[in-house]
Amino acid sequence: MRTFERVVSRFRLLNQPKERIQSNEWCLCTLAIHEPYRRRAQQLCLDALPWPVVVVTDEPRDFAGLGVRAVAHVQTGPMATDYGRLQIETGCGKGAAAYHDKRFALQAALEDFETAIFVDADSRMSRLPALDGFPSGLSVRPLPPETIAEHVLVYGPQRRPLFERLAVELFGSEEPLTSARWIVEDCFAVTRDGRESSFFEAWARGAAFFQSERMFSGEGGVIGLAAAFAGWSIDYEALTEIAQAIEHESGGPKAA
Repeated sequence: MRTFERVVSRFRLLNQPKERIQSNEWCLCTLAIHEPYRRRAQQLCLDALPWPVVVVTDEPRDFAGLGVRAVAHVQTGPMATDYGRLQIETGCGKGAAAYHDKRFALQAALEDFETAIFVDADSRMSRLPALDGFPSGLSVRPLPPETIAEHVLVYGPQRRPLFERLAVELFGSEEPLTSARWIVEDCFAVTRDGRESSFFEAWARGAAFFQSERMFSGEGGVIGLAAAFAGWSIDYEALTEIAQAIEHESGGPKAA
């Protein structure tokens, strides 16, 4: 029996009475491209019961029977498992990937929910915290705020010219780099307020620009500029409880 089948069988035996909550207030979502990340996302889906979950994936059949919404997706850029094969250099030298396709998971979740909470597929949840609602716009993990300029000064300074060009394209000036926040994107939330279309438009433009320049890192800065483009402030408190319940595997691309 395959590992996934064993996990599902065990889940059904131990948790048979549980059903996913049907609510339009908020939803968990993730991106699961390639087998190592699909397998980890399966575990995350089980951890999240009975919360509603949307998974954007290259193989929806792997999520059949889990009670989640699995959305078929073809990746638009390199995913983590592509990095070694393509010998892609990243800004921080640790093998981090440019998951610009995370935006499609958020957009899919926002079709039916007011808030989409994105969590990386290689994460586990130790408990399900109570959620009290989210402010409009972007909510991030409770970390010390850092501007894009401050971040790239330390991590991948060679990316600064690209961020300058993107800022000029979006705002007509480089100034937002000193005010827009760098977003740690392994756990963050988007709440609809009518400006989310501007946010996703700017993110799409930033993704296309960076990928056209063969720069496959820096997603946190692109998201930060997109939030500024939408006129959103960044909330650092609403995700406190859920961030404390999540353990992120991290460590770069997964081979198995």
